[in-house]
Amino acid sequence: MAYFAGLTGGIGSGKTLVGKVFSTMGVPVFNADEETKKLYDTDATLRAQLVNLLGEEVYDGPKLCRKRMAERIFADSRLLEKVNALVHPAVMERFRAYAAQQNAPYVLMESAILFECGIASMMRKTVAVTAPETLRLQRVQQRDALPEEAIRLRIRQQWTDERRNAAADFIIVNDGTQAVLPQVITIHKQMC
Repeated sequence: MAYFAGLTGGIGSGKTLVGKVFSTMGVPVFNADEETKKLYDTDATLRAQLVNLLGEEVYDGPKLCRKRMAERIFADSRLLEKVNALVHPAVMERFRAYAAQQNAPYVLMESAILFECGIASMMRKTVAVTAPETLRLQRVQQRDALPEEAIRLRIRQQWTDERRNAAADFIIVNDGTQAVLPQVITIHKQMC
């Protein structure tokens, strides 16, 4: 059976890009952020819990209004913790089911808050992707068209690169000057 490994990094660090590189090498990658988005829109129990916590206005018909929810939870760390406490058990359940279906030495869970929410303790190995904050801000502004202050608010809710890197088993630097592929290949060999 495959062991669990975690892939993490702050917003805009490039963890999804790194996950795609691992995936092209045959490593099963479970994107926790994408799975969470699906759960918000399809899990009736989670929807009821979120409405109870945040109000009806967080949903627009059958779809979660992510912008409304983000405005609330990233401005209030207690609300963010409560939402995470609702979501993370469901995501872990889906990850375990996904991992059980894989035939590989290890399965990666890609999650922006792997350490912050305690999921890292369930992983045998962890990989952190790091990039300078100015570059991360540029990437997120281009990708999501968010104002800089909204991005900084999200960055403040996550661990610093220094703290994340100190906790990780491996670090990938994605600063636009160092090639990512050789770093992934080296880590992959060690993890196999």
